[in-house]
Formats: sequence, C-alpha cells, structure tokens
Amino acid sequence: MIAQAKRSRNERARTDRGIALILVMLAILVLSVIAAGIVFTARSETIASYNYRLDTQADYVAKAGIENTVNWLRSNHYAAVSQAQMLATTYYNVSKEPTFSLYSSNSSPVQCVLCGAATSNVQLIGYGSGSSSYPSITNAGGTAVATAFSNDLNGGGSGVRVTGDANHSGLFYVNAYLLSYQTVNSSSLTTCANANGAVPPCPMETWLVTAKGIWTGGSGQSTAIATAEEQAIVQPAYSASFGNALYGYCSVSMSGSAGTCTDAFNSALGPYGGGNPSVASGACDQNVTNVIASGAGVGANGYVSMSSNPIVSGNVTIGNSNPSLIPSTCCSGSACGGPTSGNIQGSVITGAPYVPAPTAPTFPPGFPSSAPSYSGTSTGPATSGGVTPVGNVTITPGNSTYTQPCASGSTCNGSAANPYLISSISESANGQTMTLYGGASVGQPVYYDISSLSLSGKGLLSVSGYVVLNVQTSLTLTGNGIANGLTQAPEAVQINYAGTNAVSIGGNGAMSAVVTAPNASVTLGGGGSSGYMVGSIRALNVSDQGGYPIHYDIQLNRLDGTLGQAVMSSYTRIKQ
Repeated sequence: MIAQAKRSRNERARTDRGIALILVMLAILVLSVIAAGIVFTARSETIASYNYRLDTQADYVAKAGIENTVNWLRSNHYAAVSQAQMLATTYYNVSKEPTFSLYSSNSSPVQCVLCGAATSNVQLIGYGSGSSSYPSITNAGGTAVATAFSNDLNGGGSGVRVTGDANHSGLFYVNAYLLSYQTVNSSSLTTCANANGAVPPCPMETWLVTAKGIWTGGSGQSTAIATAEEQAIVQPAYSASFGNALYGYCSVSMSGSAGTCTDAFNSALGPYGGGNPSVASGACDQNVTNVIASGAGVGANGYVSMSSNPIVSGNVTIGNSNPSLIPSTCCSGSACGGPTSGNIQGSVITGAPYVPAPTAPTFPPGFPSSAPSYSGTSTGPATSGGVTPVGNVTITPGNSTYTQPCASGSTCNGSAANPYLISSISESANGQTMTLYGGASVGQPVYYDISSLSLSGKGLLSVSGYVVLNVQTSLTLTGNGIANGLTQAPEAVQINYAGTNAVSIGGNGAMSAVVTAPNASVTLGGGGSSGYMVGSIRALNVSDQGGYPIHYDIQLNRLDGTLGQAVMSSYTRIKQ
C-alpha cells in the first residue's frame, strides 16, 4: 500500500512538471507577442508621428502661400482692372448697369474675353495645367500683373522657398481664379487702391486662391517629401454706406403692422412693383413684379425696438461691438441690444462693428441771408440742368447773373464746390410745384444748398435728373412729397440734412430717395393712405410708427461705401 502511494505521488509530480512547462512556454509566447506588439505599435506611432510632422510642415508651407497671396493683393505689385480700362475695352464677360454706370460679372468664375478663347476662365497660374490669362495691364511699377504674380508667388516657376533653417525648408506655388468682378462707388477714396491711381468707381476682384506646399527638408533640396494644398477666397473688404433700409446711429424703433415694414427690390431689373404706386403704398412682400422678401435689413449702433408685429424683410443688426463708443444718452448696458418681438424674416445679429455717423454737410459763409427763397406756384419754362423758377430768378448752369455767395465766392454753378443756394422752399397749396433739375448720372449730380425744405398739404417738389440736396436747419416732407417717379432709382435724390431738429416724413408724402441725417431723429408715418418711401434712411434715430412702408433698393449697396484691403472670406484645406 505504501509503495503504491509513493508511485502515485511520483506520477502526479511528473504530470505537474509537464503542465508547468506548458504554462511557462505559453506565458513566454504571450509575453513575446505583447512585446512584439509594443515594438510594432511604437514603431508605427513613430512613423505616423513622422508622417504627421511632414504633413503639418507641408501644410504650413501652403498656408504661407495663402498669406503671401493676401499680402500681394494688398500691394502695388497687383493691379485690378479699373472701370476706365473696362470702358476702353471689355476684358471680362460683364454687364454694365446703366443706373450706376457700374460693372458686374456675368458668370463665376469670370470669363476672359480678350485672351484668345472667349469661354476660358480669368486666371493666374503658378502650377498645374493651363496658363495665365489675366488682362495685359501693368502694376504701379510698370510690370505686367501676370509677370509679377509669377515672380512674387511662384518664383518664376521654381517655387517660393520658405526656410526655418538649413534642415527645415519647403516651397510653395500659387494659382488664382477670378470668381467675380464688380465696381463700387466710394466717396471715402480719392483713388482706388491697387488700380494704378484710378479714381472711383473702384474695382472689386474676388479671387479663389489655391496654394500648394511642398516640404523638401533641407534648404538645398528640391525633392518633395510631403505635399499639402490650402484654398481661400480673397476679396477687398467693403462696407456699404446704405446697406440697410433703415439705420440709426443711436436707435431704430418700429411700431404697427401691415404697412410698417421693409422689403427690397432691384432697380437694375425695373421699378418697385412694376412702377405701380398703389403697390408701393401697400403692405410689403407682395407677390408682384420685382419685390424681394429679403435683403431689406434694419440696424442701429445702440438698439432696435419693435412692437405690434412690424415686418423686417432682412436682418436686424446691432453694432454694439464697442459699447464705449455709444453715448449714454442713446443707451447703456442691457438697454442696448436687439428686439424681442416683431416679424423678422432674417436673423438678429448683435455685436456687429460700430458704424460712425458721416460728417454733416457745411454751408458757405453768410448763407442763407443773401440766397433767394421760393414759395408759390411755379411758372415759366423748365430749364434742363437748373431750377426754375426761384422767386423771380431762373437758375441755369453757368448763369453769370446768379451771384449769391458761393463756397468760394464765385458764381454758383451747381457743382459740389459751388452749389445753387436757396434760403427756403415751402410748398403747401394744391397744384404748387417746384421743379429741380439735375445732372445726367449719379456721378454727375447737380448740388443745391437749401436752408429749409417743407412740403405739406398738396405741395410737391418735382425732380428731374440726379440731384444732391444739402438741407441746413429744417426738413419736413408730409405733403405730396418728392415726385421723381418709381421709374427713377432712389439715388437720383440724395438728401443730406445737417440740422438737429426732428425730421418728419409721412402722411401722403411719397418719394424715391436716400436720406442722411446724422444729428437728427427721423419720424416716418402720419396716417397717410398713399405714403411710402423707396430707398434708404440713415439718421441718429429712426422711428416708423404709422404704417409707412420702406422699399429698399439692393443696388444701394454699391452707391457708396468704404473699400478696404483684401481679406480672406473663407478658408479650407484640400484633402489629398
């Protein structure tokens, strides 16, 4: 029994020793696999990290190409095609807009007309297929723009070297396609930037820029180790002076429903509502010819308030990004901001850039004491280019007999420097009409300095052509209004009010105009059944209280504005 028990123990021991060996071998195998996995993972991560580093380096080289292109478009090495050059010969497939004598492209990308193939894109090529087809104009240094692009942004075909040190370097190449071309008016400039000293209207060229970055490692190497492409849309920054239907440098308030509203139209496509006054004096957003239920925004630096469900066919914009610029007399703290009610078709945008008020017009010394006044029914023949009559005086351009004091002490001729001077215009009786005659285009208006302008009852002021009315102390337009017709674009009558007394526009007063009153409040309304305004109003405060519709012309975006430097409006990386 004892011997048998010893044999059993020995056999179990031998069996246990065999299992232990197998377990040890399995453990070694598992540990070997884990160790191999760790080594493989570490090596893969090292390789991935290395590749990521190379990809990042190439990407930053491509970014450098984009930034260099933005700087180049800001420099005098670049020159846009000016309106004068476009007038001389059509480089691009564009349309001329007669109302403003401005241009806009007919397609995107813009098609080249004078480069051999009528359907080819306007482009500046630094790599890839195709060749540059930018018009043969020179920059301020006398170098062809396409040549300057190749030299500055593509190293003459060899790429532009970006170097950190001898072991960290790369090259970039750039392409640019012209997405759009248009010209804009800009009273803030005497010359157009990057257009060889051209005078406004100023060109705006929008470019799709693609930069290819190649990482070579050493500064003396040319073989690509990694590549990346970045793309951006670059265009000049432009802030329109008349970018809203209503804008208050302090506030805008709207109250009422139905006729208390804004909508838009495009004067390049015809008059608002097909030129029907009954449509213009009714509710906004009607389903008739050339009425747009968007784009007619309302804005203010301080606050916009709405009650009783007025309609805004556009955005409401609050320019309070810098509260310190807003006077406490306007609003402060939580009192500044956007509306909490109203029918707003767009978005409420807060924190927008602060908009400074424009400078009010000035008047010649001694005005208006020696200037003629006008009241009563007009008589006498209409004289193109002047006003007839003013009292017993008939004014025509260059009329040497009209010698009231002008800005320079010379004879008034209707120019900006020597406008026609009128001490007051007052119209109230039925059939009472005064006619002002203007210039042939928005770029050549006739200027009038008027101390006070009042229309009431059935008094009417008739305008023919393009005029700028600088009003000094008092402005009331509640009679029949200003008759320049729905068929005439609102920029034909530009009213600049210098006074601080409140401005009243309403009743049955109807007009197509743009009004600027930086120091005064403008009140719209008054219960008329046929009153309306086509155009835009910007004032210290604007209040629309009585069912008075505002029909905004989207073309006013280009009437006047501030043109800035080239900026990126979008940015993306192209996947390889």
